[in-house]
Amino acid sequence: DDQDWVKDGIEHDIEDMNAIIDQFIDYARQDQQEATENVDLNKLIQELVNGRIMEPDHYIELNLEQLPNAKLRVVGIKRVLENLIENAFRYGSENICISTQVDHQTKSLICSIRDYGKGIPEHEIPFLFAPFTQGDKARGTVGSGLGLAISKRIVESHGGRMLFSNHSSGGLKAGFSLP
Repeated sequence: DDQDWVKDGIEHDIEDMNAIIDQFIDYARQDQQEATENVDLNKLIQELVNGRIMEPDHYIELNLEQLPNAKLRVVGIKRVLENLIENAFRYGSENICISTQVDHQTKSLICSIRDYGKGIPEHEIPFLFAPFTQGDKARGTVGSGLGLAISKRIVESHGGRMLFSNHSSGGLKAGFSLP
């Protein structure tokens, strides 16, 4: 009985390993088993933000332009959004801004999550999407290194692309475009 902390630690480690294995399986499957639905990306964002249990000091600003519906795999896109939001809070800042817009020139929907942290050196951004890679130097070492690799596969399976850049006023803009 006086060694319960050891049992608790082992159980916690097993849960962490299971989560990493689940992420790896999702990465290997490429998350393409879900059917597409004709949905409003803004509604998905609002559902995630409204249903999110927030830390007391966290705040999400929404700047959502009206968007046409798009054919999306809802669970996959929600996963991408959750990953980008979590990364913005974990590695960026306590306040973030989620924005959407239509790029009429490329006929695509753009979603970006901006944090107000340090950003990432430009030369490190392409490496963030490699499996088991993290932005260790600039943004910390928590996680398996699969979140952005999975997100990239989900976005690319929709015919889109990931968009990461440092904001001119500081922080990182992490997002994606979808046709």
